[in-house]
Amino acid sequence: MIDVPDVGRRPLGVRQLPLLVKDQIAAVCPGATVVSPAANQHRQSNLDEILVGPTDAIWEGWASDQEIRHIGSSGGVVTALAAYCVEQLGMRLVVHTAMEPAEPWLNRTVVSTDRPGLLRGAGSRYAPSSPVEALREIEDADGPCVFIGKPCDVAAVAELRKSRPSLDRNLGLVLSFFCAGTPPTNASLGLAEELGFDDPARIVSLKYRGEGWPGRFRVRDLDGREESMTYDASWGSLAKTHRQLRCQLCPDGLGELSDVTSGDAWHRKGEGSDGISVILARTERGRKMVVNAAEAGYLTITPSDAAQVVRAQGLVRRRRLVAARLAALRVLGLAVPVYSGFRLRRAASAEGPRVFVREFAGTVQRIFNRGYRRPETLAGAPRLRPSGERGRA
Repeated sequence: MIDVPDVGRRPLGVRQLPLLVKDQIAAVCPGATVVSPAANQHRQSNLDEILVGPTDAIWEGWASDQEIRHIGSSGGVVTALAAYCVEQLGMRLVVHTAMEPAEPWLNRTVVSTDRPGLLRGAGSRYAPSSPVEALREIEDADGPCVFIGKPCDVAAVAELRKSRPSLDRNLGLVLSFFCAGTPPTNASLGLAEELGFDDPARIVSLKYRGEGWPGRFRVRDLDGREESMTYDASWGSLAKTHRQLRCQLCPDGLGELSDVTSGDAWHRKGEGSDGISVILARTERGRKMVVNAAEAGYLTITPSDAAQVVRAQGLVRRRRLVAARLAALRVLGLAVPVYSGFRLRRAASAEGPRVFVREFAGTVQRIFNRGYRRPETLAGAPRLRPSGERGRA
């Protein structure tokens, strides 16, 4: 996997692979197909439940450990659950994402086996990542493990485990977090430059948030100089960048293919600077893990529901817009991802025909302005960052 600064992470050398291997890649790639668990369910749902997706249980809460809660982006729930699995259940390792020390504006995939390692990777990383590249670590382990990734990562894992028995056996818990799309690397460097760090080689730390809720975007250099900006200003800038098209087409910002997913409970932001999360148990296994972790003192939780999730998370509106965006691709003869079970037409109906037409027209304009009709190239891509560079934290 390599990082293309204006786009995101991309696989290198795919063209040289045998056709059979390419077919296997396409079969599990979330860029092509994502199947919601709701595809196999026939019960009627209200709009809030459609936007949130299938759940076994919903809570609001935070990590009971104050250090984890403080360092984490929105209450530290994902880190606390991973710590519970390692410390109390004896799970062998956790595959997750952390800052790349040599180039702090990048991410790297890491394998942690203890609390210190998990804390080093805690907090949001609004930069490209590819934790699926480390699944071999889970397959080769001698017991259950934890995987933490973006919703698209866990969608790939859900497909891969169907054909890889050792992976399926060793996935003790799959965790995700709410995602509004991944800004490219150059977006982070642009923010750092706004703070006066125009030489990336001198940057030793770049953190997007955390250490309070929601925390600040912070950059530090070799001289010890540190500057920051508010979360609202930094994310507002990052969100305006040209995120890759697949992110704009994503119907699943809430991680439906995970066991548990979590994100900011923004509707409770007025309650203070200690993070509060929405917690969605997507599976029975996830529900049991959350309940047991709370009983063991790792989480503090209170029941919630889909209406509160929609109130907390503005990103659920994207599901209402995806149908119009896919229609624009279809009309222009471009490849269209297949999303089964997300009930995109029902979600779009909540916005009405005027919004559908406006979103359709806007997508057509972006397709032409940004050159989406041309094949993507890796021109300007930096050096290869092979999987051998992964660190064991």
